[in-house]
Amino acid sequence: MKIKLSFLILLFIIPFGCKEEKQIKIIPADEMYYTLNQLDTPPKFLSNDSTKANTEFVNLSTMATDFYKKLPENERKDFQLSYQFLVNKNGQIDKIQIVKSNFPQIDKKIAEAIKDWKFQPAIKDGKKVNFIFPWSINLNNENSEYFVAVEEMPELLGGLKGLQSKIKYPETAKREGIEGKVYVLAFIDENGNVANAKVIKGAGYGLDEAALDAVKQTKFTPGKQRGKPVKVQVTIPIVFKLK
Repeated sequence: MKIKLSFLILLFIIPFGCKEEKQIKIIPADEMYYTLNQLDTPPKFLSNDSTKANTEFVNLSTMATDFYKKLPENERKDFQLSYQFLVNKNGQIDKIQIVKSNFPQIDKKIAEAIKDWKFQPAIKDGKKVNFIFPWSINLNNENSEYFVAVEEMPELLGGLKGLQSKIKYPETAKREGIEGKVYVLAFIDENGNVANAKVIKGAGYGLDEAALDAVKQTKFTPGKQRGKPVKVQVTIPIVFKLK
């Protein structure tokens, strides 16, 4: 009886004793991918041709639009593509993370289209780092589309000088001698009006709010694609500097 009992105990002990302990992978800091608002300076698309960056983004939008138009009517509802391009320290795209897409066919086309893209290396705390470049397009209906780049980009009426004149420097920031740069993403409609805007890299101390207010009061020349006014999103750097 004792022998049988001991054998049963061993049957329970051996499997649990041999069970492999779960290991959590530790990722080094240099493998981290930073978002654009975490970087010291936003990276730029690299090309010998100054118009190539615009052309590449336009091609992605055109590809998505053509794909959308070929879909059956019932599949067009809530059509949206959203990706994160994971860019390494050398400015090359390593991977694509799908944020929203139910169409593997277009995912493969997007991956093929961007495989040779090259960016200026991103800098964080004086070092080259990996970063995330987001790209998305919403084609629920023609009017909801904001292009990232078009043949004729919107231009500030009055230029940056005119925009700066609309800025009200926050009194608290003035008293404390706060300076900085705020990056605002503005959504420009077909008439050149700012339909919406948001801060993608702020400086705090009320500077973000002041920058947003100034951008929302600004008028642009409409962006154009193939001669037709279209909706475009643009990033505007606003410098706060005390004299």
